[in-house]
Amino acid sequence: MPSITVNSPNLQSDGPVLDVHFLISKELEAKLKAEGKPIPAPVVIKAQIDTGASNCVVQEDIPKKLGLQPMGSIKIATPSSKDHLCYTYYMRMIIPAQNITYDGVFTAAPLAGQNISSLIGRDLLAHGILIYIGYAKQFTLSLL
Repeated sequence: MPSITVNSPNLQSDGPVLDVHFLISKELEAKLKAEGKPIPAPVVIKAQIDTGASNCVVQEDIPKKLGLQPMGSIKIATPSSKDHLCYTYYMRMIIPAQNITYDGVFTAAPLAGQNISSLIGRDLLAHGILIYIGYAKQFTLSLL
């Protein structure tokens, strides 16, 4: 089970934050290569692990930067809104520090005014283990 352990001097104020790369799916990448079309560059951002988020979320502009089309839509609730309609996208997320890859559905939603551009939600956490050691200012994420 690949794991990453992060020591964060500001863990309490910043939360568990990781550097991640977003890419198109492996299947779409293979299709574009076969058609001789360019592969979009990865989008490098900060993601926060959020046990309060039922789904993984990305800032709305990330799928657009990758040239993706929505696969569907859902209504979400946030601390400041209810029944907010958002598009969903199938994407690949890589945590480069340990080359951990997750392919799955991400909800595109506004995350403006924050130091992060993605939330790692419980749909991804269902495939792993999160250990948060507050007094040591450290967390570990392991994924199957």
